[in-house]
Amino acid sequence: MTATTGSVAEVLLAALRTVPELRPATPRVERFPWDLDLLSVDVGPEVVEVRLVALALPLPPLLRRAETALRQALAGVGREKTLLRLVVTDIDATA
Repeated sequence: MTATTGSVAEVLLAALRTVPELRPATPRVERFPWDLDLLSVDVGPEVVEVRLVALALPLPPLLRRAETALRQALAGVGREKTLLRLVVTDIDATA
């Protein structure tokens, strides 16, 4: 049995939060009744794409840490063979 799209996205976001130098690429808005970070994750049958904003540099070690965390999360929901695409959409000015 595989997890639903929403639950896969939630598991991936929880894993991504273990890499504090990266955040989901979503608008920062107060007082929304749902998790806007879910908008940064697209879960398809063969590909999962996570859009990110880098809060620190250099990118290669951050992306490796994120990939490791996200691959473990995908394996935990039975999607270990899913292609993972990490897209850095922006780099924070403080990086």
